[in-house]
Amino acid sequence: MEGIEYIYELCEALPRSGPGDNESTKRAFNSIPKFQPTPFILDIGCGQGMQTIELAKVSNGEVIALDNHQPFLDILMEQAKKYRVAEKITPKNISMLDMDFEEKTFDIIWSEGALYFMGFQNGLKRCHQLLRNKGYLAVTELVYTVSDPPPQVVEYFEDEYPDIKNIGENIETIKEERFSLISNFTLPESSWLNNYYLPIENELPRLIKKYQENEVALTVFEGFRNEVDFYRKCSRFYGYEFFIMEKI
Repeated sequence: MEGIEYIYELCEALPRSGPGDNESTKRAFNSIPKFQPTPFILDIGCGQGMQTIELAKVSNGEVIALDNHQPFLDILMEQAKKYRVAEKITPKNISMLDMDFEEKTFDIIWSEGALYFMGFQNGLKRCHQLLRNKGYLAVTELVYTVSDPPPQVVEYFEDEYPDIKNIGENIETIKEERFSLISNFTLPESSWLNNYYLPIENELPRLIKKYQENEVALTVFEGFRNEVDFYRKCSRFYGYEFFIMEKI
């Protein structure tokens, strides 16, 4: 992907690489009805690990933090030391497409804003294989929050995320892949702004100045700026939905 290094440079300066917040992570975790006293957890596409650290705090379990960008894992472990949970987290540098864990390994699998790299349905299939019987899966997925989004929103996502569906359609997919939905909720606007878009807006002027003669970098940064602007105009039509489910 052309310009991926500039995406990483921007994201390494952010609290996280996508919408989310600790309160939503805790809310999702607390909706799990029962689990092992020290659950074995896999966090797929952990990024800088804000939610990984929160999971280590609230679960009393062991967390495998999986990402294929080593600087994210380095940031995660530095933060984990700061919050005194480093001994509960094991970083693993590997693509989610190449996961080599044995089947039925994990009590809980977590993925905030990342499973779409596999495709939502394919991601559910893979997680079903890796979960122990009666294990739990919690994911955030980009969705239409209305049944009939306007044409300009549909056109935008035909380019940005053509697999986007509405909440009901995703729930049907969850059932098809042999999961029982426990709960779901839409992330608040603050999840998008406070930990993601506002930090992006703070970082862009510095990076645009740094790469003012680099057309590839400037195109990447313009894409982020357009994404933020589009969200501010059209956020009532789409969002991230947290789905918490049990393997059946």
